[in-house]
Amino acid sequence: MQIHCLRTARLIIVGSIVCGTLMLGCTAPAPPSSGKTQVQRILNDPRYEWVTIETPNTRIHLPVGSFAETNHDLLSVRAEESRTTVLGRLSDPDYSNAFDLFYVDNRQDMESLVGSPVTGFAYIDDGAVVVVFNATWRPFERHELTHVVTLGTWPSPAGDAVVEGLATYVDGYCGGYQNGRVARTILDAGEGLALETLTGEFRLQNDLVAYLQAAGSIDFTVEQLGWESIRTLWTRGLQAIPELLGLSVREYESRIEEWLTSTYDPIPPAAWDAIRDAGCGIDSRPAG
Repeated sequence: MQIHCLRTARLIIVGSIVCGTLMLGCTAPAPPSSGKTQVQRILNDPRYEWVTIETPNTRIHLPVGSFAETNHDLLSVRAEESRTTVLGRLSDPDYSNAFDLFYVDNRQDMESLVGSPVTGFAYIDDGAVVVVFNATWRPFERHELTHVVTLGTWPSPAGDAVVEGLATYVDGYCGGYQNGRVARTILDAGEGLALETLTGEFRLQNDLVAYLQAAGSIDFTVEQLGWESIRTLWTRGLQAIPELLGLSVREYESRIEEWLTSTYDPIPPAAWDAIRDAGCGIDSRPAG
């Protein structure tokens, strides 16, 4: 593992996917850039001094004096584990590109570096992500790296619901609980979305509900049909699930509700209130 300090110099934005309102808040990717222009732009920003840590498959960039720099040993392991998890859950063992991961303290840093006060941002062509990491917010590397792999190397996706649902599914957790438990809680609260609404008006919905429900739909489909169904959903969209399962839309909606209820316990009410208020990046589990 190599560590170098890098000084910095200036700014520009293209070819990106953004995450970060209450849940993650991703938007559709802009036209791709070429090369590693965004990585170099961020490293050359004069407002920051960076420490770079090289692991076998990642380059980790940490602002000097940041929470991330203080916890750099943890991140060296976390970055590699995140890459392994993403490629494993996507069944994409042949992906060989190295990633650049930037960890910053807060949304103000994100505003400075990527132009929006979000908690995660992926530069698809650069193979790079920028995420918030501090004492109260865990970084969404797996979500963002999923965007880099899928949007960078897979065919065009069939809608935003599968793009964000898959990234949320691969990430796996919300507020310290399994996604499925949070999705079950959303269902119990009567806030679930009809499949037509989820797939047709995804960006108009509460992102916490839409992302977790889309992830739950993928979770259910993989449980029924296996990992290979992920690629089918990517090219056909979540709207294809009932047909793939040989069900009507109404039958599918009934089946997935039954499955969530029988597979996952709901999270405690206080945890659900905390997640609704602050987002999936917090740890809403009781202390002790």
